[in-house]
Amino acid sequence: MSTTVCPEPAPADGRAAEDALVMRAQADPLLPRFHFTPPAGWMNDPNGLLQRDGLHHLFYQYNPEGPTHHRIHWGHAVSRDLLSWTDLPIALSPARPGEGPDDDGCWSGVAVVDDGRPALVYSANHGGRQAAALAVAADATDPLLIEWEKDPRNPLIAGPPGELPVTDFRDHCVWQESDGSWTQLMGAGTADRGGAVLRYTSTDLRQWTYRGPILVGSDWRGVPEDPWTASMWECPDLIALQPAAPDGTGGQARHALIFSAWHQGHPQETLAFVGDYSEGRFRPARLQRVDWGGRLCYAPQSYLDEAGRRIQFAWMPEARDERGVARAGWCGVMTVPRLLSADGDALAVEPVPELTRLRDRHEEIPQGAVDGARPASSICGGGLDIELELSLDACGYAEVVLDHAGDEPGSGERTVIRVDRGPEGCTIRVDPSHASHEPGVEARTVTMPVRTRGDADDPVRLRVILDRSTLEVFSDRRALSARVYPTDPESTRVVVTGARARVGAGSVWTMRSTRRAGRRLRP
Repeated sequence: MSTTVCPEPAPADGRAAEDALVMRAQADPLLPRFHFTPPAGWMNDPNGLLQRDGLHHLFYQYNPEGPTHHRIHWGHAVSRDLLSWTDLPIALSPARPGEGPDDDGCWSGVAVVDDGRPALVYSANHGGRQAAALAVAADATDPLLIEWEKDPRNPLIAGPPGELPVTDFRDHCVWQESDGSWTQLMGAGTADRGGAVLRYTSTDLRQWTYRGPILVGSDWRGVPEDPWTASMWECPDLIALQPAAPDGTGGQARHALIFSAWHQGHPQETLAFVGDYSEGRFRPARLQRVDWGGRLCYAPQSYLDEAGRRIQFAWMPEARDERGVARAGWCGVMTVPRLLSADGDALAVEPVPELTRLRDRHEEIPQGAVDGARPASSICGGGLDIELELSLDACGYAEVVLDHAGDEPGSGERTVIRVDRGPEGCTIRVDPSHASHEPGVEARTVTMPVRTRGDADDPVRLRVILDRSTLEVFSDRRALSARVYPTDPESTRVVVTGARARVGAGSVWTMRSTRRAGRRLRP
């Protein structure tokens, strides 16, 4: 027996309220136009990522009842190009109170294919505790995978093992081994050893045996400048990296263990151990940030597409306060899809090339020495894609200013992306402290080091992707995410300022919207 999860309709008396919530969210000028968001309400972690028969499936943590984290469902959307998404019916809904192990929410998980049938492994939330649960596609031949059946034996892993003093236990990474057996990793926190990733094995995806941790926080002996790994490791994602040699030879394949550092109810940032995984243990060689924006890029998940690329999405939380979120009617954005790969002994992150298909109006950024402020473009837009090459003399700097004041550059709201060349190398700093007049907005400056020298022979290459309230900066195959909330995002244009700096090749494009009309909270 199994329980079929059919699309959950809105109560008849609630449809008007839901439609009003969607209208309010879609009318918000700060709602991104080419990043994925739900129709309205709350969204957090990406879940169940897979590509099947050409369709990319994006499941996500979703509350259709309002922009708050409450009774989480699994939303579902599909795309053929990673750019335009079609909403599908909600895939998983919490059980009625007292009628299932997920009656307080269907939390984060992954998608796998079991003997040709897609399956979802997820965290069933009940009474503040999570357990591992399973749902399978009701019709494996349905290309849209609309209906899902929860396994009647749920939860399949009822709680953490007794061998460790586990304080938190949730989120999944599951794969099938070459012999047909299954391995499942779960994120955890311990009372005395920090975060952990626990390993289970199964022959049938349903009966699981605990095999111990692949890594515990206290096992890592890093250096003082390493990031803090916090008390719990959420959303573990173990991936294989290609050999470092460009021709694919002469180097040992490595692995990255990606996780989100969480501490006492608060997300911190997304990190990755790079090292080797074998015989059920992960042996880390280094620890790095996956994104330098702190909590504003969190809970990522990745998958291999049908071309063999490793694609990642992550959740961008809001930096508005609760009142601002309530007024907007929506909360949470996905990053642009990103490509993950090996960069020597590090994990590299960059946007997928498909994003360039959204480029529209174009202007070249004037080349030459930077002395004071000068407009880099006359075109304005809330969605911009900027590529810029900067050469800096010793102690030189350049600022790429996203001037949200339109016809009055240098005044009013602005976001500053500053590139500095110091004795120890170049850094990129994003300062959103003047980006918004809206009260209650968090505006923390964040910094990302880059390994280029910054001189004429090794310039800093900058990619900036702005989508109304989302900002993603890429350089040196590293990423930095931020949130900005200007009053009139469509007035944004680019200004460049600096000293002892030179602009090389550069361009600004406006970006077309992929936003669909007529969306519903419960398609």
